[in-house]
Amino acid sequence: MVFSKDIPVLSYASVQALRDKDKDIINPNRIIAQAGAQERMLAQYADIIIGGGSRGGSKSWSLVMEGLKDINEPAFSGLIVRNERDDLTQVIDYSTMMYSQYGNFNRSRDDRTWNFTNGGKLRFSYYGDNLEDFKKRFQGKQYNYIGIDEITHIPYEKFKYLVTCNRNGMGLHNRIWGTCNPDPDSWVRKFIDWWIGPDGYPLPERDCKIRYCFMDGDSPDTIYWGDTPEEVYAQCKDIIDALWNEKYAELGYDKKRMFVKSVTFVRAGLEENLKLMLSDPNYLANLAQQSDEQRSRDLEGNWNFKSAGEDMIKLLDMERFFENPKIEGGKRYASCDIAFEGGDSLVMWLWEGFHIKDLYVCRYDSKTTIRNVKAKLQEWGVLEENFVYDLNGLGQAFKGFFPHAKPFNNTAGVEPKFKGMYRDLKSQCAYLFAHKILDVELSIEPRLLTMRFSGKGFTNVPLRQILLKERRAIRPEDDSSDKGFSLIKKKTMKALVGHSPDYIEALLMRFLFEIGKNMHARPKGIPQYRKATSIRFI
Repeated sequence: MVFSKDIPVLSYASVQALRDKDKDIINPNRIIAQAGAQERMLAQYADIIIGGGSRGGSKSWSLVMEGLKDINEPAFSGLIVRNERDDLTQVIDYSTMMYSQYGNFNRSRDDRTWNFTNGGKLRFSYYGDNLEDFKKRFQGKQYNYIGIDEITHIPYEKFKYLVTCNRNGMGLHNRIWGTCNPDPDSWVRKFIDWWIGPDGYPLPERDCKIRYCFMDGDSPDTIYWGDTPEEVYAQCKDIIDALWNEKYAELGYDKKRMFVKSVTFVRAGLEENLKLMLSDPNYLANLAQQSDEQRSRDLEGNWNFKSAGEDMIKLLDMERFFENPKIEGGKRYASCDIAFEGGDSLVMWLWEGFHIKDLYVCRYDSKTTIRNVKAKLQEWGVLEENFVYDLNGLGQAFKGFFPHAKPFNNTAGVEPKFKGMYRDLKSQCAYLFAHKILDVELSIEPRLLTMRFSGKGFTNVPLRQILLKERRAIRPEDDSSDKGFSLIKKKTMKALVGHSPDYIEALLMRFLFEIGKNMHARPKGIPQYRKATSIRFI
């Protein structure tokens, strides 16, 4: 198959001979798709291609190599996105190795674009802003090739919006690529379910097989799937018939195929990335020495394994929380997760009722920290009796300096009337906090979301991304149904999030003030945290 003009096409035997020549050496001057997953991904001809598997499976390389197919086309318009601008560094480095002979790269932070000699363009961008700003940035744009690196991180709504941008008027092949490591809590897991076995491993006999779908609604739960376009059409005939216009037939389109997308999934494993194994033999050992959960996903490519229950708060829930208009009224409260220099960061939130108004983060010695917290409470106008702090561990140092504040004891039992509903006080507050998010009854100052913070395990990261990551700490233990709702232990939280979830833990402490105020009914059985109709993988 020839994708671009004036490119010599080699026989497979010639390509294999070139591979064999460099089999035992690293040759940066000869870039050839490796046999196995990389070759299989690049050989696909579908509307949506998902390449998923273990880390080191050469997926990001393949994402960049896919752009070579159209690089000599004057009308080529490509886009590769990741969560944040800074996440693009490595994939841009890959592109420099592959594209330098074909054009020039603009390294401007706001316009990272390859301008190819024949007139085509490939742009690098991000999707980590709020949904409305994201839509404004891509409104009216069109790209015949869209690559989403780490597609499990993009909310389904944003993915669906990018689908509307995957078009061109010059006859080039439109396609969307997504690459990722396994994530059992992402919408992608549900999207590729047909290709995954009950044990969580991709089914070899279904690898690269094409299926068809019509993506109705705003959730992967409402997608119509079939083995042929006609099967899909039969399931959603009423929807498609309402969209059909007879003028489309005059242009040669078939009603049963026009609105249906082709999809395939390709498994990528580290064992097939011979160049990485040759250049860095320690990489395999590094992955093997992770936790059971991380090893199962990153090394073994398992899409089901997780050591704790399902996330209560999905990505879409967080997006709605971020965009929720200010909830007016209510007392001023402050909730604080304590830390001193040399450890994690102290995180303290200012609340007005259920609106998050401000944030203070620091890492000082105990004396300076106590002084600064007192000053901040005064500046914020928060009464000491409306201040809650983490009593466990370093919080003991606060006890004598804030005698009227509410110390939060993570392991404290619940009131007798709540026994059997929650394991402990922290689980109860986490449950209340999560349901405020799910019910869209919390709001946050938009300016806070763009503020950047550093801590153990992350550097200069926007608050929005910190909270999106730390939401995963709010989930139940799998075997907790007999004790009531039981929040996972701190050790498990750190393994899931990648660092101590201090920001989200400081938020949930605020709900100590709500216990006893018109308390909700008994929590429903795990994992039904919300009405069954709205449970979703996002």
